[in-house]
Amino acid sequence: MKRFDKITPEGTRDILFRECDAKNMAQSAMEKIFRSHGFRQVTTPGVEFYDVFRGAAGYFRQEAMYKLTDHKGRLLVLRPDSTIPIARMTATKLQNEPLPLRLFYRQEVYRMSPAMSGRSDQISQCGAELIGAGGRRADLEMLLLADRCLAACTVEDVTLELGHIGLFQSLVSALEAAPEQKERLRDYMENKNYGGLDELLSRLPASREAEALRRLPRLFGGAEVFEEAAALCDNPEFCRVLGYLKELYALLEKSGLGSRLMMDFGMVHQAEYYTGILFRAYLKGAGEPVLSGGRYDSLLEDFQIDRPAIGFGANIDLLAAQLLAAGKPENAAPDLLLHALPGYELKAFRCAEEAVARGLCCENSLAESREDAVAFAKARGIPRIRFVGEALEDVEVEG
Repeated sequence: MKRFDKITPEGTRDILFRECDAKNMAQSAMEKIFRSHGFRQVTTPGVEFYDVFRGAAGYFRQEAMYKLTDHKGRLLVLRPDSTIPIARMTATKLQNEPLPLRLFYRQEVYRMSPAMSGRSDQISQCGAELIGAGGRRADLEMLLLADRCLAACTVEDVTLELGHIGLFQSLVSALEAAPEQKERLRDYMENKNYGGLDELLSRLPASREAEALRRLPRLFGGAEVFEEAAALCDNPEFCRVLGYLKELYALLEKSGLGSRLMMDFGMVHQAEYYTGILFRAYLKGAGEPVLSGGRYDSLLEDFQIDRPAIGFGANIDLLAAQLLAAGKPENAAPDLLLHALPGYELKAFRCAEEAVARGLCCENSLAESREDAVAFAKARGIPRIRFVGEALEDVEVEG
């Protein structure tokens, strides 16, 4: 029988040293931004009841969730998303808090990826939710906050793409199509499957909305695409959403995002709870978003409260990889190795405390001899050893 005691499950991996430091660096940078803007930290359980994610809209496919049972036989899942549990928490623990609620989190999510996809099933996320506020000011705040978070992580070559689920919904709702056909249109739009989209639309009754859907995923760019989109059709809801996006785009340009901002009128989202703007940030050369979010005004109704909301989450693993590629953080070794001569162990600990109080990083030597201590310091890249006996002796370690 094959043993699996020395490997990790598919979609997971061990994370060591510098990558852990890079993840902490990205999370700390984002946390500082959140706290400075009045957001408070929350954490939801890593294990939730399956029912939390089995809302009327069916937000996550069963096959994408890790499932298990408790001692009573009830179906549980490893948390596949952070927004839905925070909606549950808001409805049960925070319903009497003053609005709006500004919440942030740093936690793991677990989603089964297709075999051989190369994607991780365990993703470190850091994100924010603004609950109890609708409208342009709240949308603008969260878009600017997302941009500031990426800047705080020293991320360069990032593009922020902006869309609105209302564009797609206004056109699809006008089609003479069965519910399963509309869902397939969403999948084709999400995956930029132009062939599948064209083939399905060609089997539906002709309309301006159908032709607009054909063109929608190809409308990607700067301010110039608004004019192209306006010419697609005169559907009132489509025109209203387009006008709102144009206003928001102008404000974001004024804020300095112009060079990093792109419109994507074909943007929809895998999670069906979004009701308004959608946005994603991409790093240069990356095939998946480093940050994604949007407005979800109807989600909390699944938990029997009515609250508008908007939020986003960042993929900390991708941010850490970007930091490592840029040489950050440095692979820093301790500043000092303290080696106690026989009988001077407590004195060495006191010396270490004094050195730490002065801002140094100190490691205690457990070597049996001076020679072994020097060899260890060389292997670890520690530049200096302090031998602690009756007197203190500092020795520089040659690389």
